[in-house]
This record gives sequence, C-alpha cells and structure tokens, in this order.
Amino acid sequence: MSGTKGDTTNDENLKRQGSFRKLLPLNTNGDSQLSMSVKMIDRPILSQTNKEYAIYLQEYNILSEYNMLCSQDLKGIYVIPSAQNSLLWFGVQFVRQGMYQGGIFRFTITLPQNFPDGGCPQVIFQTPVFHPLIDPESGELCTLWGFPEWRKSNRIWQLIQFITKIFTKVDIKMNPINQEASNLLEKNFEVFRDRVKKCVRESLNRVYTASTVDDPHYITFTQYVGELYDTIKKEIYEPKEEEEENKALGLSWVQPGSLQPFSKPETR
Repeated sequence: MSGTKGDTTNDENLKRQGSFRKLLPLNTNGDSQLSMSVKMIDRPILSQTNKEYAIYLQEYNILSEYNMLCSQDLKGIYVIPSAQNSLLWFGVQFVRQGMYQGGIFRFTITLPQNFPDGGCPQVIFQTPVFHPLIDPESGELCTLWGFPEWRKSNRIWQLIQFITKIFTKVDIKMNPINQEASNLLEKNFEVFRDRVKKCVRESLNRVYTASTVDDPHYITFTQYVGELYDTIKKEIYEPKEEEEENKALGLSWVQPGSLQPFSKPETR
C-alpha cells in the first residue's frame, strides 16, 4: 500500500490496486484457508483511526470472499475482481439450461464502499437481457427477490449462485422490475419465449465485441484460430498409445514362472 502514517496527503489518496494478488495469512492454527476466510469476514469490525489499516483490512475481507467463491462448485459462471479496483468484479454467465440456454451474458458486481458492511452488492448486466428481474434501461438486477435483506452472514458466492438461478428458473411470482417481461411471462408465454430467444441470439453476437474497459482482469474472448489451437486440440482428443501388454505394473512378491512367493524357507 502507498503512503505512511504521517503522510496525510498520501493517506487521502489511497487507492485499491493489486489487492487480488495479496496472500492470506499463513495457517497457524490448523485451519483451512476457507475456514480462515470465514473467520476474517465474521470477526467484529473495530473502529479504526488509521485509514491505511482500515483499507488494508477491507482488502483482506474481499480477498477472503473471493477465496470462498473459488471453493464453490459454481458451473457456467466466471467472476474475477478488477485489477484496479477490488470493489468492482467482472463476470460472464454461460447459461446451460432453461429458456435462456446458450446465452452468454456479461455483468459487473460492485461492492459497497464500506464492505463488508452495507447492503447487497449491485449487479448490472452489460449484455441486454429480457428478464422480469433485470431493468431494461440500466441492466441492473433486482436482488430483493433473492436477498430481501442483505445480512453480514451472506456471501458473494451466494449472490453469484442467485444470478445463475434467475436464468434456469424463471418464477412467475418474481417481483418484477421489467413489467413488460413479467406480463408476457404470465399472460403470453409464447411471445415471452420468443423475446428471450432473441436476447440470447444478440448475446452471442456480442461475445467478441472489443472491450472498452481498460483493465487486465476484464474477461475477453477471441475467435478460434486453427493455426494456433488445432495442434493443442489434437493432443487433447487423440487417444494415448496403449502400454505394452507385458509391461509390469507395480511390484510382484511372487517368484517368476511359479506361484512360489518370495519368502524365507520354512524351518523344521
């Protein structure tokens, strides 16, 4: 971190940079990294007079959240904190089932400035999505359906799990932020499904769009280039050469050519 305790000018200009590369403290009590992460986030927040230390502690809380996220079996969704601002996370959702199957939707997660306190992190989709819970103008996801009250015990990985769920299970009882989508879902399902298919097709057309975000952690995709990837693809799919039939596997404790084991002769 830049700045010193006595340098008030630098203290006011502290920025979160490179927090994703910090390491969790070494395990000294036999705890796993996951359990240590939970303890770090759940411990009481003390009032800090040293701004530098407070920011450093917040960085560890955020890294602990990401550490827990990586331990979860979240399929089809990829998330990573920004390299320049740890309160901003980039994500891409690959929908594998349900009406939105095949869609590839980009989104960002913005943590509260006073994280881990504050309300639910804000989720905004960069890819237009026709969904009852997503604002058609701003792209913001209404998280109240999954988290009526964001508690200190809630985790970011649970929010990411919720993002996947809204695409695989569209509930007619959802409190809508997109009234048009909600009405079609309830009264004209065929038209709703056609609108969903349209936004899925549009999402595929945007996959390779050049990024306007200047951040090395921003998730990007490139077209398949045969000259670069065919060799690697062939190695993956090509069956391995079978091992020689008579090749010994492991150690034998039996005399070759007989059933006599290697053992000391019996004494009379």
